Amino acid sequence: MEEIKHRLTEQNYHFLKKFQEYIGSELIFFGSIKRCDFLQKYSDIDIAIISDNVENTLVKLKNFLNMDNQKIRKIFQKFPNTNNIVHGYKTNYNDINNDLSLEIILYDEKYRTQVINSVNDINNFPFYITYILFIIKILYYKLNMISDKLFKYIKQFLMENYLNQQLHDNLIAIKI
Repeated sequence: MEEIKHRLTEQNYHFLKKFQEYIGSELIFFGSIKRCDFLQKYSDIDIAIISDNVENTLVKLKNFLNMDNQKIRKIFQKFPNTNNIVHGYKTNYNDINNDLSLEIILYDEKYRTQVINSVNDINNFPFYITYILFIIKILYYKLNMISDKLFKYIKQFLMENYLNQQLHDNLIAIKI
């Protein structure tokens, strides 16, 4: 978590540190928080959690974030370059008062290799993709020069072409 500390407010850093300690599993950060296209107050923070006791970790996660089951979705996910289907749990957490938005995915330890490979792919986009993402985020969030639809289209196009897979085809989420 130290590698992203400079991108967080002191309060959000301590919140995430306490969260990690409470659930007893490492928070694996990925996406813009690990690249140069993260925009404080605008970008969400993507977190993968890998646990050898998913059910226990899920209970701790819900307890710490004060969530009920309706906020948790069971996911079935196919990672790029594999034919394996991985399942886990996904949720979003928003703290408007502290400008903190989290997207959390919880996986079983048996999927560690696939999850880490996917996280590394997402964290290590070529510079030109990260640069374009940064520019479109500025145009969308700060300057309001592009529409929501166009922003999402460009972002999805860049990611799908880099990962060589349709993003909407690799994840199914079901409310529990």
